[in-house]
Amino acid sequence: MKLSPMLAGFSAVLLLSSFPACQKKPVAPAAPPAPAVQAPTPVPPPPAPPQLVSAEPNSFDAIAKHLDSGGGMYLYFSTETLLKTLSENGAGAVPALLASDKMDDAQKLKAAAVWNSLRKVAAQSGLKQISGFGASTIALEPGYYQNKWMLHHYPGQSDGLIWKLSGSTPNALDLIAYLPEKTALASSGNLKLEPIWNALNQEAANNPDLKRALETAVAQFQQKTGLDLPALLASLGPNFTLTLTLDESHPTPLPAANGEQPQTIPEPALLISIQVQDDVLINKLDQELSKNPMVAKSEEDGLTLRTLVLPIPLPFIRPTVAWKKGLLILASNDGLIREMLAVKAGRKPGLAANALFKKLMTGLPETGCNFGYISPLLQKTVRTVQLMQLAQDKKTDPAVKKLIESLYKIVPTKTVCGVTQETSEGWIGIRHDDTGAAVGK
Repeated sequence: MKLSPMLAGFSAVLLLSSFPACQKKPVAPAAPPAPAVQAPTPVPPPPAPPQLVSAEPNSFDAIAKHLDSGGGMYLYFSTETLLKTLSENGAGAVPALLASDKMDDAQKLKAAAVWNSLRKVAAQSGLKQISGFGASTIALEPGYYQNKWMLHHYPGQSDGLIWKLSGSTPNALDLIAYLPEKTALASSGNLKLEPIWNALNQEAANNPDLKRALETAVAQFQQKTGLDLPALLASLGPNFTLTLTLDESHPTPLPAANGEQPQTIPEPALLISIQVQDDVLINKLDQELSKNPMVAKSEEDGLTLRTLVLPIPLPFIRPTVAWKKGLLILASNDGLIREMLAVKAGRKPGLAANALFKKLMTGLPETGCNFGYISPLLQKTVRTVQLMQLAQDKKTDPAVKKLIESLYKIVPTKTVCGVTQETSEGWIGIRHDDTGAAVGK
């Protein structure tokens, strides 16, 4: 049977509707994208404060380049304005002083002469050429410090007296080669005495009182010693040294008050050396010592020794004068002279071989016009003597004594080593301090 097209289409619709529909599950709408996180806008640093420039010239930069910043102490002091102010105010004060009714004419003349002398001395001394002073301290390691200082003058401004005193030969460190292991204090420096005498005589030309005083001093010195004072001063220096040793293996008792516990200190010995330019003083000493029958004569490594043998021998006192060409030595004991000669010759170890001393010298200049060394043993010995004297002092209040004793305990002992150099801009000093160790330990 044949279906009509309409019926066939209707049957197809019913057939399709009888099957379950194949439909897609609804898709949830996508979440909106999260907004992008923006980095916070950086806050610009505050503008650097403007670099101030002093309206008054000073030597800060010239000194600062030789110092260490960032340490425990930093100091700069300009003297240019101060010295100018003092000069101007002083010059203005003198007329007011001379106009005072409280002074008669003779006193006014004397005051004017004194002022003129002081003004000339200040001008010649070189003090007005000092532009500033600086100092710094920084810890190179815990308990180990580097200290620097500088007394500055501008290049070419060094014709004053103070800049002429140290001489031109930076040989102060030559002493190190002689120092024994038990050295407690050593100092070597250059000092010329002749410029001081010349400055005094230059001033005396316009100062009758000073001229008479100098002439009297020269005449009296000539009468008592047979030596010409100006010539002697010209012959001394420029190098002077001092060496003090303390020997712990030989304790020396100190005088004690009745009922007090006796104290001991390491046996001391002292030596002073003076560079000489001629043999005038040496010949005079030899002549005078040869007259004394208690003086023993000897020779040691090119040195001539004259030792005073005391009638009552003391443990460490044998006063000795020694000399060679260009050098005069004064010592409390001839044994110290022989020991220092042995150190120099390499027959005995010296301070220079000590590990701590080598460390202290590291970074210091190899030449200089001044050298200094201090050991903790010297500081402890001085404290022992001072505390003993304090204990024997019956006038000081006990509370004050306890305070002083506590202060000694607070201040640490230290090993100190330093060198000073003379440069075209002034004096520069560098020093190392060690508070955590002692020489030989």
